[in-house]
Amino acid sequence: MNCRGWVALLAATVVLAAPAGAKAGDLTGLVNPFTGTEASAPDFGTGGGAGNTFPGATLPFGMVAFGPDTIPGLTNFTAGYTWSDHQIRGFSLTHFSGAGCALLQDLPILPVAGSLSKSPVIAGSSDLDPAIVPDFSHKYEKARPGFYNVTLNPGKGDQIGSELTATTRTGMARFTFPRSDTGTLTLNAGGSTMANYLAAVQVDPKAREVTGVSESGRFCWEPSKYKVYFAARFDRPFRTFGTWKGATLSPGSTGAKDVSPDAFNYKPIAGGPPFLPGNPSTTAQAGAYVSFAAGKSRPVGVRVGISFVSVAQARKNLSESAGLAIEEVRNRARQRWSREMGKVRIGGGLKEDRRTFATALYHSLLEPSVQSDVNGLYRGQDLKVHRVRPGHAHYSDISGWDVYRSQIQLLAMIAPRRAADIAQSLLRMEAQGGCLPRWPYATQNANIMNGDPSSPMIATIHALGVRGFDAKDALRAMVKGADHLCHSENADYTEREALGDYLKRGWIGQERNVTSAEHSVSKRSEPWGTASTTMEYALADFTISRLARALGRKDLAARFLKRSGNWRHLVNPASRAIEPRYSDGSFLPGVTPSTEDGFVEGSSAQYGWFVPQNLAGRFATLGGRKAALAKLDDFFTELNAGPGSPYAFLGNEPTLQTPWIYNWLGRPDKAQSIVRRAQIGLYGPGPGGLPGNDDGGTMSAWFVLSALGLSPVIPGTDVMPLGSPLFPKATVNFQGRMVRLTAKNAARKNPYVKGLRINRRSWKKPWLHLGALRRGAKLDWKLSSSPSGWGRGRKLAPPSFGDR
Repeated sequence: MNCRGWVALLAATVVLAAPAGAKAGDLTGLVNPFTGTEASAPDFGTGGGAGNTFPGATLPFGMVAFGPDTIPGLTNFTAGYTWSDHQIRGFSLTHFSGAGCALLQDLPILPVAGSLSKSPVIAGSSDLDPAIVPDFSHKYEKARPGFYNVTLNPGKGDQIGSELTATTRTGMARFTFPRSDTGTLTLNAGGSTMANYLAAVQVDPKAREVTGVSESGRFCWEPSKYKVYFAARFDRPFRTFGTWKGATLSPGSTGAKDVSPDAFNYKPIAGGPPFLPGNPSTTAQAGAYVSFAAGKSRPVGVRVGISFVSVAQARKNLSESAGLAIEEVRNRARQRWSREMGKVRIGGGLKEDRRTFATALYHSLLEPSVQSDVNGLYRGQDLKVHRVRPGHAHYSDISGWDVYRSQIQLLAMIAPRRAADIAQSLLRMEAQGGCLPRWPYATQNANIMNGDPSSPMIATIHALGVRGFDAKDALRAMVKGADHLCHSENADYTEREALGDYLKRGWIGQERNVTSAEHSVSKRSEPWGTASTTMEYALADFTISRLARALGRKDLAARFLKRSGNWRHLVNPASRAIEPRYSDGSFLPGVTPSTEDGFVEGSSAQYGWFVPQNLAGRFATLGGRKAALAKLDDFFTELNAGPGSPYAFLGNEPTLQTPWIYNWLGRPDKAQSIVRRAQIGLYGPGPGGLPGNDDGGTMSAWFVLSALGLSPVIPGTDVMPLGSPLFPKATVNFQGRMVRLTAKNAARKNPYVKGLRINRRSWKKPWLHLGALRRGAKLDWKLSSSPSGWGRGRKLAPPSFGDR
């Protein structure tokens, strides 16, 4: 994902003690939610060098993600929290983990010692009054799965203890004010990170309740809008209350509302996009405050339900935490995380690596987020209210361009019912919004990134044996979007830009290429990265072919398999490289391996390997296997070189699976070595422990699967290249059946596979069909510090799916 900011390299290592009561082998005690909140790589212009994660309280796939937002937030700004910051602007109810552009962070709640004498916001700005913004220190801060705790203004007279936990749809907090006359909580309906079109609040002192709505959007500065409704209930009567609108504070007021027809937060950031001007902000500014007697230092408790449907639905969602103390909700959250994360267990290895693994698994289970309420109601992409069937959920916040490469595969393996619901959610979006989405969030489409990733997601989920969604309807929707230009009124989204060119010629002409900023803001129906978009469409066509084949539609399978070879049109015979091409057939002049023009977050060299459906075909266009091997060796001169480079960029998606291409070239030992270098050199358990944006758990899922010795490379299939496990023992609850993994001599220094047995039988292939494990299996590796001949035979290579 692309955005802004530049920071120095950082690889600090902060670890947390296991929570009291954690069971032996429980991975939740090893999780560090702060991992990814600081940069460990340069800002290559693809969303900064941090993981863009957040440390707040949430459940797996939770609608509520209740956590701190810090300022100035120059490094990890998109998720709200930056490790190197020392002030908190509030605890907001919604976050997304890993995006390259800022979004959500709705309804920040901020405790203030004392009373308010003026509005807490600065008119015409996205900033708060500096007098009420508290300091914090990591010395007085903790985060664990489902819980966050920090002392604001530690050691000062206005010190405030803040504890947060969550259910799926509610946030719960306890604020302990100092022994003073008054403690105040502000609820800022106009505090969303990308500004607000609408901010409205109502105060009901008799019910001890504050309700309201925040309307925001502007994800990657796009013209999208969503509304989130909230209902906050307090455990103590109000001493005083009031509202604000802009700079006007209204004590005793029970309502406030502000609107902005063109909401933007214009706060300048050094190195930010040039099309953004400086201050002021045009956000709607309205909120409520409630004050409490604090003479005996009594804590104040609040429960906040949210909904994308209505305030009434937000109140219904409060039933999840009704009658429960914060300790009970916290314990239930920990148990929920333990149950979800318990589907994968590891044993042995270095504690540092176990922490990295546990945290990666945790981050893999944050997104997508539940969007339906406790009674099944949700707001669809037609902005109407619908109901999901009992026992199911509707999901959004799906980073399609990213997650189809690793995270969807992990979810299909260990959370198949959720994976089925995610697939069905995509189909609901198509039915209600008109098109299969690319990057849906809240109730909105987003015209972000490129390609047609819903097809790879759905086809992969089906290929891995997940059922429980309408596969026939999925095929219909996929074919419709691949054959006919589909434009949705929801957020002015086009499923496949320049589809007519692609269908006519087999590629998209470079003269139509636009920048990422133009793609988001001004030229939304034009393709960003014509060459990479062509290749994404070809891969999506391949996944349509695979689903059609599985459903017995041989006609569609053959037609789309042929279309999956459209990448060939971009092979320049003179250079053998993948290069942008004009409609008249000529290639973009002056292309080098480092050329970014025509590519999305990558270069000609990096997209030169982006043919997972037919790697054998790509080797042939490179001059054969020997030439391809030499080229791949050179490609891995660097592991995380950035997009404008002839080398690998493992901190971003386009080259994420390139190490395992060696398995096709008869040198799986080279893949094993490179993957181990990446695991140790690019990942870790500290704030700088991710090599780039986590993108909804994509990078984290890559680490989880690779540490188990697995890697999905070909979307739409169950073909799984094999590597070397990082740990001596592991178990995976694969769709309800146990897969047991052992690795003799497993250690950082022993990345090479010397031998493998599956169910006690010798296994020489460096890959397998993952479907063979669905009935349960036992895989026993033998590892070594030096390369072996295992998996090297040409006939042992994973399959390539021809297009001719």
